[in-house]
Parts: sequence; structure tokens; C-alpha cells
Amino acid sequence: MHASDPSILAHCVAIVLARDERDGAALMRLAEKLRFGAIVAHSPALGHERFDHRLVFYLVHFDFEPEAMHKLLFDLRHAGSVSLSFAPVVLFLREGSAEDIQHHIEMGFDDVISVPEDGRVIAMRLAAQIGQEHLYIETRNYLGPDRHRLDKPGAGPKRKSGEEHAQLTILRTPEQGVHIVRRVTVKAR
Repeated sequence: MHASDPSILAHCVAIVLARDERDGAALMRLAEKLRFGAIVAHSPALGHERFDHRLVFYLVHFDFEPEAMHKLLFDLRHAGSVSLSFAPVVLFLREGSAEDIQHHIEMGFDDVISVPEDGRVIAMRLAAQIGQEHLYIETRNYLGPDRHRLDKPGAGPKRKSGEEHAQLTILRTPEQGVHIVRRVTVKAR
């Protein structure tokens, strides 16, 4: 089993976040089809719960107001444990445009998947979050994947001049959970 093998999701728990029960149930059905090892609805008490599975995914329904989505991302990234704070947060959009997808990537989602999409493609994209290194950025106001990872070649990242930040290289595996491989403090020019 390797990073692009969707069967790896059987070793993971999906935590579903939606504004209402109907949307939550739809994401739970999708998580079942993707064969996650466990599937639970998000609640504040989950931050203290231990899972049988070392790897957690947050699956987020698109129907949140922008302010609520920002707060949701902030709260998830500051959950208090490495396994929860660095868990992949994946947004499911209904037929999202390229601009919508780019906007949500810049907001701090690990991946944005436009549905409907083939289940095998979704599983492969989620499996890509496991078994390979990912660059996360930590500033005073942000913790999450490098928001500029989709910048056009040669454009360079759009970081504020002089702003110090940390670059964290993380690795997720079923055997060890989330591991911070490297942490480097950088002062943007």
C-alpha cells in the first residue's frame, strides 16, 4: 500500500462538517463509498476523543457562510493536537469554478473537490494527502497548507515583505500518524 492507493483510507477516520443534517448525511454517504475506516459527525467534544485510526480527515460541505468557513478553518487548525491540527481539511464544492477552487485553496483548505466527481478520482486525491511530504505555513494569523502552492510559475509567493513565518514539512502515515519532519523559520523579503 502506498500514497496513491485509495485503500489507505480504510486506516483513516473521516470527520464530517456540515451546517445541517441532510448535508452531513450526504457527506457521510460519500465517506462510506470512499471506504473510510470510521466516519463521525463533527462536534466540539471530538477534540478530546481518541480514535482507533491515527489519521484524520475533515470533510467539509460547501454550504457555510464565508465568515463561518474562516472560523471553522481557524478552529480546526488550532485543535490542540498535531494529529487534528495538521489533518487534511477537504472542501466539497458543488460544480465549483476554477476561481472558486483557487479562492478556497488560498483560504487554507488542503484540497477542494468539485462534485459531482468520480469516486475513484476523489479517493485518489484524498490518498495523495498520505505518505508524502506537505508544506505548511505558520504565521501569527494562519496555520495550514502553503496557500501559494498554486501560484503561477515564476510569479513567486505573495508573502508580506518582512513577515516572519515558519515552514513546516509534515508527513502523514497510517503507522505514525502526523509527523512534523522539519520546521524552518523564514523572514520573507
